[in-house]
Amino acid sequence: VMTTHSDRTPKQRLLPALGLAITGCLMLSSAAHAFDEEAVTRLLNTGACPGCDLSHADLRRYDLSGVNLSGANLDNANFYLANLSDADLSGANLTDAYLFKVTAVGINLNGAQLNQATVYDSDFTGASFEGTLFGQAYVEDSLFQNAVLELADLSNAILVDSNFNGAVLCGAELAYGDYRANCPVSSDLLE
Repeated sequence: VMTTHSDRTPKQRLLPALGLAITGCLMLSSAAHAFDEEAVTRLLNTGACPGCDLSHADLRRYDLSGVNLSGANLDNANFYLANLSDADLSGANLTDAYLFKVTAVGINLNGAQLNQATVYDSDFTGASFEGTLFGQAYVEDSLFQNAVLELADLSNAILVDSNFNGAVLCGAELAYGDYRANCPVSSDLLE
């Protein structure tokens, strides 16, 4: 028995349209979370991809030491066990990025955005975070020894058991404490 469009109940007529709508939404959703595969290939082949869109990129376990990702969009990128030592991520967007067990000795994150990023058990010894925004970032068990955090905004960050020994915090904004010790007396940062 064959049914025509007019023989179907309203519910039966709605199901194919609903299926198409759901499929379209899923395609748009996956496209919104997709990153440029060519950008990852370029990064791995050349060691440079400044300004690239690598949002939601899976960069786990990659050796990215010395790469240039200045100004890149790394929103929601996963850097689990990655090596970012001596990399340039100045001005990069690392909102909601996952930095778990990252080695980032000497990395340049000046002016970067780490808003709502998760930083756990990572090594940022000697790193530079001048003017970096840590809005609502969660930072635990990480090393910031001898790092430069001048003018960094950590006022809304959650800092748990992290080591800032020898770090330069001139003008840094924190939720507690006065971090102007060892700042130059004539510095504009103190005004």
